Amino acid sequence: MKYLFKTLLIFILIFFFLKLIIFFFDSGHVVNYNIGNFKIKEELNTKQNHNYYFTLERENFKINFQINQNYNKAEKVIDKIDYKKIGNYKCILPIFKNGKILTDVMCLKGNTITYAHDLNNSNIKSYLKTLKKYGYNVNNYQDQAKGTKLSNTQTIYEENFLENHYIAMETYKGLNLFGGSEKSVQIFDDDVYTKPISYFTDKYYIVADYTQNYTFKNFHVINIINGNQTDIRSYDEISFDSYIAGAIGTDIYLFDKDATTQYKVSIDNKNVEKFHDKDHLQTYNGKWQNITLAQALDGIKFNNYYTNDIKGYDKVDKVGNYYYLYKKQGDYYDVYRADVQNKKLKTYLFKTSRLDSIIYLEDAVYYVCDNTLYYYNSGSHKVITNTELQFNKDLSFGAYKR
Repeated sequence: MKYLFKTLLIFILIFFFLKLIIFFFDSGHVVNYNIGNFKIKEELNTKQNHNYYFTLERENFKINFQINQNYNKAEKVIDKIDYKKIGNYKCILPIFKNGKILTDVMCLKGNTITYAHDLNNSNIKSYLKTLKKYGYNVNNYQDQAKGTKLSNTQTIYEENFLENHYIAMETYKGLNLFGGSEKSVQIFDDDVYTKPISYFTDKYYIVADYTQNYTFKNFHVINIINGNQTDIRSYDEISFDSYIAGAIGTDIYLFDKDATTQYKVSIDNKNVEKFHDKDHLQTYNGKWQNITLAQALDGIKFNNYYTNDIKGYDKVDKVGNYYYLYKKQGDYYDVYRADVQNKKLKTYLFKTSRLDSIIYLEDAVYYVCDNTLYYYNSGSHKVITNTELQFNKDLSFGAYKR
């Protein structure tokens, strides 16, 4: 009897040990289930930060969306669905395990999803009031932060700063740093209003030595986390008739129009070296491509997020599992996001006034609209208002997540 008990205990321990191994090495699941009239396909990929991806479908209605929530690899994590047809919109609120609401109400019109907080529709607003029984509050998706005025031109919204995010904003003499060592870094003694040979990449800001007149040899490099400055010196004189084409990691690529030469400035190695001469020029669009001298002289820039998967927009970037779509509307660009698994369905995110001011980080997209720097993460949030941004389009910013 004791032998049988011991044997049974060993088998039970082996069983639970094997389940534990499967749990730790399981990379996710795909399950299908129904809630009311909705068919749900749920996909979990634990290799992508516990991302759950859903397809919700019923008659004449189908949407896809994603959440980032650690449910310890649980299946069937949607408990309820509230659905309402309002005019041309079909609005839906999924309610997850333990009554959690992890996304704003999504309203589908045609092939475009718009979150309820971006819709100024009286009937939809009335519908949102009925969702209070679930604990829904549209204000949770609207920016409520109050600003702190730092100067006549600058206001910051510290409530909105994301943890481990570091922001740097150009000034005429250097940088203002936020999120870590909140301070000003002076690089130049006198104001420099335009600095075309400057660039943010990774956790660094690099700028040419604008104390010189026609050519320069020094690059100033600032770490935007702590404000530390180092200099990188070139053996060659570089013309101010140059431009930075782009960067790959901490390597910055510059084209000198006068010398018709490409240079690579390596922040890690603290050196400047010739990259290509006029007969072997290249640009980068996810891979290196040859270009002509005429293209280089015309100012061709890198596109690290290049894709030709989707047509008909002013700009399309592919970032991870998403496409970001930019469509000009008057003086602004409407910005949408589409999933790689369903390119036809797009979700409206925000509007921006500058295509050169987009920074993609893991959990946020930073952008400028008029005189304000925002980030988008389940809604748009103000970070810094700077009136100079509206008057001087040469001012730029950097963002880094540690």
